Parts: sequence; structure tokens; C-alpha cells
Amino acid sequence: MSGKSPGEKTEPPTPKKERDARKKGQVARSQEVVTTVSLSAVIAYIWLTWNSTFERLIAIMDYVAALHGQDFMPGNVILFAYNELVAILSPLLLIAIAFGIAANYLQVGSIFAFESLKVNLNKISPAQGFKKIFSMKQLVETLKSILKIVFLSWLLFYVIKDSISPYLNAIRCGLHCLSHVTSALLMSTLLYTALAFAIVAVADFVYQRHHHFKSLKMTKDEVKREFKESEGDPLMKSERKQIAREILMNDSVERTKKSTAVIVNPTHFAVAIDYKPDIAPLPTVVAKGRNLFAHELRAQAELAGVPIFRNVPLARSLFADTDIGMFIPDESFKVIAEILVWVDRNRDSLYKTGLKHGVIDMESGDHRVSGL
Repeated sequence: MSGKSPGEKTEPPTPKKERDARKKGQVARSQEVVTTVSLSAVIAYIWLTWNSTFERLIAIMDYVAALHGQDFMPGNVILFAYNELVAILSPLLLIAIAFGIAANYLQVGSIFAFESLKVNLNKISPAQGFKKIFSMKQLVETLKSILKIVFLSWLLFYVIKDSISPYLNAIRCGLHCLSHVTSALLMSTLLYTALAFAIVAVADFVYQRHHHFKSLKMTKDEVKREFKESEGDPLMKSERKQIAREILMNDSVERTKKSTAVIVNPTHFAVAIDYKPDIAPLPTVVAKGRNLFAHELRAQAELAGVPIFRNVPLARSLFADTDIGMFIPDESFKVIAEILVWVDRNRDSLYKTGLKHGVIDMESGDHRVSGL
């Protein structure tokens, strides 16, 4: 036994679980990626347009200086400065918004989660509020904020420290030198800031995806319950029929040779099942036959090293109650689980040319033997 409790969430989320979460707006999205992409785009724009931007700033100062000795009209100064600042800041704002939207889209695509807009009293519950404050996610957010504050404080300290001497020397040279010194210091500050934010963004992106996947994990009972609920769904029925049609187009013998196990009557029926947990949550019937075709499936399974289990009632029920491409029925779960345990225990000697052990007689308890 693995020691895992039945209620432990060990199974990866099903496509339906992921679709339902997406409808609720629950997606793996990193705000740090959005911030970093927007910041990087703004920095690139500033770097490309720095000369024209600096000329606009100089124009504001020249305009104020030209008013010396004239009738000072604050309204005109404010209007002129406002127009120049709008011309400088408007492109920055538009670029930040555009690249922020693009970063969001690249992470999660187009999503309209109307359910997230519904009023939920739990969201304003004091108890729920305290849980959020002390949750792991909130702890990570706090840690990210602290790291950014520490870095920006450290960066600001060294920028101010290193800029004192260049600025003192530039004063003697005039505005032209001040322009170059300011440009160099500003760009280095912005680039280091973007680099730090990028490191945080990459780490946060990985964490958000891991946290989102972990939050959607399911228990084995939830997977089974979801499968039962989907049985009556017309869409799911249509999808299952499509899967069945696609499987039937392939050669049953080839599917048997690649199956996980074959259950036999032993002479009249043979049913091949396949279980790949990374593809489907439950074992699937991939081939079945009766009489002569059952003998052929059994013979091919032996040649391919696929284990064969003799279980008369199981073989009959699977042949009668399931079609190719269908999951095994609920009443067969326990017996099929015993088969899968045996297969997992003896996998090293299976799926090679020929079977050393022959047919495993489940009615005699051969499948409970510890090894081959």
C-alpha cells in the first residue's frame, strides 16, 4: 500500500476541471510578468526618444526663464508645462497599457470570467479575510514586495552616491553635459530595475503555474465522480463515440499487442484493456473478440508479452457491457485494480517476446503471488 489517504489530491486535473476553473477566472497568471513586460517596453521607448524628451524638458525651463522681467502669468506657465508633459507621458501610458494587455494575453489567452463578477459573501467574510492574510500565496506576494523594495532602495542609494561627482563636474560644463550625465544615470537605473524585475517575474511565473496546477489536483474519488457525471452529458457521449470510431479504424490485433493486459474467458471471449494515467484517468477497452477472434487476440498478446488473465465473469461482463474506446464500468474497478497492481509489480518481465508465466488464473488466486 502507498499509505496515501483516499481524500488526498494526487491526480492531475482533468480537462473538464481546467475548463471549469478557467470559466471562474482561475488561471495561471503572473502579475510580475505583466509589470516587467510593460516596464521594459517603457524603458525601450524612453531610450529611443530620450533626446526629444530632454529637449521638451529644456523647453519648459527656457519658457519659464524667458518670463524673467515680464509680467508673470502662472496660468500660461501651467498650461504650457501641462501640454509638454502630456506629450511626454501619453505615449508612455499607452505603451504600458498595450504591452500589459499583450503580456496578459500571451499568458492566458482571451478569457471572460463572468462568474468572478458575481457577489460572493465569503469574499467579505472576516474569517475568509484572515485566511487570505496568512495564506501561502499572500506570503509569497509579501516576499516579492519586500525583495523589490530592498533592491530599489539599494539601487537608489548607489545611484545617488555615484551621481554626486558626475553632476558636480557637469555643472561647470553646462546643460549639454548635464543632459548626457542624466541620460546615462537614468538609463542605467532603469535597466538594472528591469533586470531585477525580470528575475522576479521568471520566478513568479514558474511559481504561479506550479501553484495553479497544485490547486486543481483531484482525489481519485473526484475523478471517478466526474466521469460518472459526464456519462449523461450529450457532448461527452458524442466525444466518446468519436473516440470509439477512431479506435475501431485501427487494427484490433495491433492494439492488443500494445495493451496493458488481456482478460479471457478463456476460450470464448478476450478483452484487451489499456491504462495510461497520463492520457486517461481510467483503463480503457481497446479491443475485444469472441471465439476464433478471441483466440487470435490471445495468441498475439502472448507473442507480445502482454499478460493474460483468466477471469470468466469479468471477461463476459466486459465483452457484453462495454464497447471499444469505453472506460471500464464501475463494477469492474476492484478486479481491474488487482490486475493493474500485478502488472506494476511484474512490469520488468512483461511486454517482451513471449510470456514465461502463461495465463494468470485469477479464480485460483495466481495474481496474488508476489512475483513470477
